[in-house]
Amino acid sequence: MNVITTLISKLTTPRHLIPRDGIHFWQEKVLLNLLLVSVVLGFFTCIPSVALAIKEELWLVAISDILIFSIILGLFLKPELSYTFRAMSIPVISYFLGMILILTLGPFGAGPVWLFFFPVLTGVLLGPRLAFWALIVNAITITGIGGLISFNTTDILTQFNFKAWHLPTQNPLEKWMVICFNFMMLNILATLSVTTILNGLHKSLQKLAISDKKHRQIFENILDVYFETTLNGTILEISPSVAQMSHYSQKELKGKSLETIYHPRSKRKKLLEQLIATGEIHDHEICLSDKNDQIRICSVNARLLRDENKIPEKIIGILRDITEQKAIIKKKKDLEERLNRSQKMEALGMLAGGVAHDLNNVLSGIVTYPELLLMDLPENSPMAKSLDIIHASGLRASQIVQDLLTLSRRGVITREVVDLNKITEEFLRTPEYEKILSFHPHVNLSKNLSAKFALLKGSAVHLQKTIMNLISNAAEAQINNGTIQISTVNRHLDKPVKGYDRVQPGNYVILSIEDQGMGIDPDDLKHIFEPFFTKKVMGRSGTGLGMAVVWGTIQDHDAYIDVVSHPDSGTRFDLYFPVTNDTVKTPSNFTHINDLMGNKEKILIIDDLAEQRQIAELLLKKLGYTPFCVASGEDAVQYLKSNQVDLLVLDMIMNPGIGGLETLRRIHQFNPTQKAIITSGFSRNDQVKKTLDLGAGQYIKKPYTIEKIGLAVQKELSRTS
Repeated sequence: MNVITTLISKLTTPRHLIPRDGIHFWQEKVLLNLLLVSVVLGFFTCIPSVALAIKEELWLVAISDILIFSIILGLFLKPELSYTFRAMSIPVISYFLGMILILTLGPFGAGPVWLFFFPVLTGVLLGPRLAFWALIVNAITITGIGGLISFNTTDILTQFNFKAWHLPTQNPLEKWMVICFNFMMLNILATLSVTTILNGLHKSLQKLAISDKKHRQIFENILDVYFETTLNGTILEISPSVAQMSHYSQKELKGKSLETIYHPRSKRKKLLEQLIATGEIHDHEICLSDKNDQIRICSVNARLLRDENKIPEKIIGILRDITEQKAIIKKKKDLEERLNRSQKMEALGMLAGGVAHDLNNVLSGIVTYPELLLMDLPENSPMAKSLDIIHASGLRASQIVQDLLTLSRRGVITREVVDLNKITEEFLRTPEYEKILSFHPHVNLSKNLSAKFALLKGSAVHLQKTIMNLISNAAEAQINNGTIQISTVNRHLDKPVKGYDRVQPGNYVILSIEDQGMGIDPDDLKHIFEPFFTKKVMGRSGTGLGMAVVWGTIQDHDAYIDVVSHPDSGTRFDLYFPVTNDTVKTPSNFTHINDLMGNKEKILIIDDLAEQRQIAELLLKKLGYTPFCVASGEDAVQYLKSNQVDLLVLDMIMNPGIGGLETLRRIHQFNPTQKAIITSGFSRNDQVKKTLDLGAGQYIKKPYTIEKIGLAVQKELSRTS
């Protein structure tokens, strides 16, 4: 039975039309149904009809039946013929058959039935306009038959071998008129009803087609993904835009389970429970796995549809791929956090720099006077030990100030070519490293300094201090016996690497320090480089500036830092330093104070603080120079207009009045070859750089030591102008 049904459906379905084509599809389908029924039933009707016509010698009827059946069969077997031709053939056949029956059997036989069918079929297959003309043809036809009856001319038909009509004996014309009026009225009503319905259906289908086209365009071009699924997740419908999101085609997903792309699959059950409970969900985030096993983050809005009995039937909804949006938001958040972090460190750096400048000025006396007094005391003086302690305390205080300067990104005073492997090895032989191990005897250290190109430009002192702080932190983080791994490796980056910092492409030597400790809490990770943020034992672990010093050193070396940490799994710090192709220069150090002695050269000390002038004057006299002092840049300019000196010791910041840069600029206007060294409680900054570019030869960071000032003066005096 199913085979027959399928065959009939195939034979009566238009080949080149679809329901979306509206009334034309249904007109073609009606035509095919009429032809199929006419062929099947006509075969069984035609045989006895032709046999009877031959028996009664009604040759016209027999020939007409055979001809009509042949035409219908041909129309059925030739669907490639134009629709208009085939559609017009059916009403014409109906009219022709009706006229044959009327002419042979008379007007009171079956002929009028076929005439009645003629305009109705015309309206169904060809529309109301031609149906109207078919009604006119019918009216003319029955009027002509009435004329034959009225003038008793039916006998004329016998001349054409038609049998005489069987007419009523009484009032045949009147009876025919009554029949005709009823016939035409019913014919008009039937045709009008059919054409009205078809016309209305045509307009509705046109509107439906327009609406369907509009919605189809939306469905096929929507950027989001529309979907319909059963409750068990089978995809009933999904828009073509799914291909752009998942790389699966629409055809590949329809009929498949949603679990094909849902990730993880177990979460769909929870989502379905929520949907059944609330009836709808809004902006719910889910993860889908595309054809390349890449995870896409989607926002879903879905609704549960119920049948007439309020039983859940299916789910419809919209998916929106927000993977890129989430990535942009995360990137923006990371940038904001990085900017906030930089701004915070910059603000703290400015504060620390100002404090450090003032402290360096204060520490100058504590560091310098004990050194001068020790030089004048006998070797076994009982005061020597106390002065040594004062001097050492001052130096330790100056180291803390140096940490503050590093935090302010004003601490790297030299950029020499250094070997990171060598710096690391040297630190592992220092008392500071031994001190760390003494606090943590259960900690082991493993090193793998495998970087073949470990040269970079920077400060060995600050790099060693960075290594010290990171190893100290790693040791403090160990819970039980553990190993700290310190390693170096070279790496070339073709594209940026995203970490705590965004590491730019380039050639790097990477210093990694990894522990097996408790790890860093994700909330704390954002603050570890802030000054005084610590969860360690204060006093034993230092000043609370250790990680801030690391941060400042990294920034000053144009380097990058990445932190990878997991609770109870340890922490790894990766420091990316740009490598250099320059070579290491061998430093030259003096061996004795006699190597620093001068020869009465005149040196003008320019500083706004009296104690700083006094300290510098004492040191220079001790070294055999002839110092003079002024308290401002303006005084220095006036003094040099009438006096000559071999060298200036010029403070960078003097208040009130002009600073070191402007002072040297004014002096060079009348003495362009004047030599100068500059001093400051700060380290290198833009003002220092400009002053050096203007002609100053050396830079000394306060507090003074006899070694620092002696070397700087000696080097500048020996420099060729």
